[in-house]
Amino acid sequence: MESFLSFKPQNDDCDFERIDRLQHRMEHRTPTICPERAEIITKSYQETEGEPIVIRRAKALDAILSQMTIYIEPDSLIVGNQASKNFAAPIFPEYSFNWVIDELDEFEHRRGDMFHITEDTKDRLRALQPYWQGITHEDEVLRNLPEINFKAEKQGVLHRGGISMSGDGHIIPNHDFVLEHGYGGFVKIAQEKLEKPDLTQEQRDFYEAAIIANNAALSYIKRFSKLAFEDAERETDPKRKQELEFIGKTFATFMEGGARNFYEAVECVYLTHTLMMIESNGHSFSFGRFDQYVWPYYQADIEAGKLTREKALEIITHFFIMTNSLNKIRPWGHTQYSCGYPLYSNLMVGGMRPDGTDGTNDLSYLCLEAMNQSRLPEPNLSVRFSKHTPHSLIKDAARLIRKGYGMPSMFCDEVVIPAMLTLEGVDESVARDYASMGCVETAIPGRWGHRATGMTYINFGKILEIILNNGCDPETGIQLFSVNGEEGTEVEYRDYDELWKEWCWALDFYMKLAVDCDKVCDRSLKYHDADAFASCTINYVLERGKTLKNGGSEYDYVSQSNIGMSVVGDSLAAVKKLVFEDKELTLDELRRAMHDNFEGPEGARIRKMCRNVPKFGNDDDYVDPIVADVYESYLALIPNYSTDRAGEGPIGCRYSMSTSNITSYVPNGFDVGATPDGRLAGKPLNEGCSPCLGADHNGPTAVINSVSKLPNKRMAGGQLLNMRFAPGSLAGEDNLEKFTNFIETMRYKNIFHNQFNVLDTETMRDAQKHPEDHMDLMVRVAGYCALFNTLMPETQDAIIERTELSL
Repeated sequence: MESFLSFKPQNDDCDFERIDRLQHRMEHRTPTICPERAEIITKSYQETEGEPIVIRRAKALDAILSQMTIYIEPDSLIVGNQASKNFAAPIFPEYSFNWVIDELDEFEHRRGDMFHITEDTKDRLRALQPYWQGITHEDEVLRNLPEINFKAEKQGVLHRGGISMSGDGHIIPNHDFVLEHGYGGFVKIAQEKLEKPDLTQEQRDFYEAAIIANNAALSYIKRFSKLAFEDAERETDPKRKQELEFIGKTFATFMEGGARNFYEAVECVYLTHTLMMIESNGHSFSFGRFDQYVWPYYQADIEAGKLTREKALEIITHFFIMTNSLNKIRPWGHTQYSCGYPLYSNLMVGGMRPDGTDGTNDLSYLCLEAMNQSRLPEPNLSVRFSKHTPHSLIKDAARLIRKGYGMPSMFCDEVVIPAMLTLEGVDESVARDYASMGCVETAIPGRWGHRATGMTYINFGKILEIILNNGCDPETGIQLFSVNGEEGTEVEYRDYDELWKEWCWALDFYMKLAVDCDKVCDRSLKYHDADAFASCTINYVLERGKTLKNGGSEYDYVSQSNIGMSVVGDSLAAVKKLVFEDKELTLDELRRAMHDNFEGPEGARIRKMCRNVPKFGNDDDYVDPIVADVYESYLALIPNYSTDRAGEGPIGCRYSMSTSNITSYVPNGFDVGATPDGRLAGKPLNEGCSPCLGADHNGPTAVINSVSKLPNKRMAGGQLLNMRFAPGSLAGEDNLEKFTNFIETMRYKNIFHNQFNVLDTETMRDAQKHPEDHMDLMVRVAGYCALFNTLMPETQDAIIERTELSL
């Protein structure tokens, strides 16, 4: 074992050979389609027609958990499966189904996120299609979305993504509450609530559903108890036989009450996560501050002599590895926005406690080592740090980053906490308890409802293209407004201020449409995502008797996914300098060159001029404030909008801003023609708040200085910065210390978040040519990691094109 823990293994409690076997199986897992859930829920829905939807869904969950195939992964100490096979994706027809049937013959031929599927599975799924016609979540969204929204989507400005065709996900349970009460405790609370007089019908339905759903979870657990004993009878290895008998005995009463020890606490975290994914196909169900809520169980078992650090490491590593057995399939159109089979299951360690003291403990270090052992994309590991964080934790994080796994990502408390404090009703003790959810979205565990971010995608780059063409999309000819009151693409601006004014107006125009889309999707999900089990894990839900979508949570803040701020800022800087200040070009000349994608001698000349204008990421005070202005233009609009749950109970019900846009910067770029910064048509936009691809030339400190000028302490939805370093530049202890210090400087430079790829271009190019030789190559894609060979070529190229930096 190569370990960089604060302790060295003293015994054989951690079986690293077994971990290697588990890791190898997950690394070489085969993505397939499982039809079981779709068949079971179809039959259940047919049998419960006319009943309240929250009860129908609870009964459906009961049917699924009692009938689905279960298995115990060989070697694993952690138990629970989402589908009939390792890494099989279940189908969720209640959310959207026609695309599944339409793409059945394409799943095995995708350029990324490919799925194997048998002819039998295809036939079984086709047989279900008639029942779901016109009654899915997507059907309801499409019936209620205004026609103007469809036109904005055709322009390429808006993209609905998962909110219109899948479950919501995007929550962090109150794990302290789950670990204290267990699923049996939730049943008792719901039963007590049902005895109260004057309940509304909504409350009565919810409590009945909560009882059904949590009893279903307990029955599912008991199925594993029986299976473990059966497997133990057949097992010939004495050690594994003993482990299976232990699992059987534990699962006989597991979660009837609270967790009783460290193992049960970790198993409960994994099982709760898995059950939520079975209940609905949302993603970004996240683990929150794992080292904080599991710590009491770890500490008690260590002090009682029931647990060693080595055994704890093995249990955590098995938990990490097993999260990679779960999977989700998306339509190809949405897959391009999220390549690499991501589930965005963020797990965070370190950072301040609610009282302001440092929360670093043994588990913080153990989680870093568990990721070192597992070397797989899930969970999405993040580290919080502040002035109180031990240098050793940041250095261990830097060691792991240096290995090239793309994890952990780093969050600075001194920036994130002030950002959270900009939200109504969030005090400092609450803000200090933040965690990352999904990619880099920030939320308070157990207190937030669905979707800190990930609502409608807004393509900033496309909005700029449209206002430069009189409100008309040059590609489709769709014109939703006119700058000069005329049809067509010809428009002139007298000065930069006039252009900026039109930018702000157009951004507001499309944000209104995006909020309308959010509300249409939210209202549909009130019905189709009425999930009692997941809702029970969030504060106030059991008190109010409401699902999360109906206003059950304590707080409600969401953000859309905003894409291309750096491209817009760089482009505005080019227009400002070349057209309005230096007058080297007319807007018409620039527009014609962009229309021709800068082709021909004249186009090449103009593109060179555009490329030579200062670019964000180089610590240049000409362009950096313009990029900051782009952020401010969106932040200024936020107070004008609320979510569909306003007035229904939660605090806030407002919008925040986020640059967590996963791989959408690649397909959003497909929709945008050439831009004034010199970017060619169809090329990726920038990712998160990072500079445009290849635009940063002055090294990593210049990138940090540029990003430091952004309104990061108001980015309560999450701010994403991605950087790539040459492996050689971080080699050796001196460079490791230098890199550690570089991370720590983020506290002084107003940096919300940073994440890193430590990979050279040659390795990635070779992985494109010879994927079989790089099965274990994991990369930081966006706010998540993926195995490189699972990504579509355009996404691989975008990662390769990031500037390779050196300290």
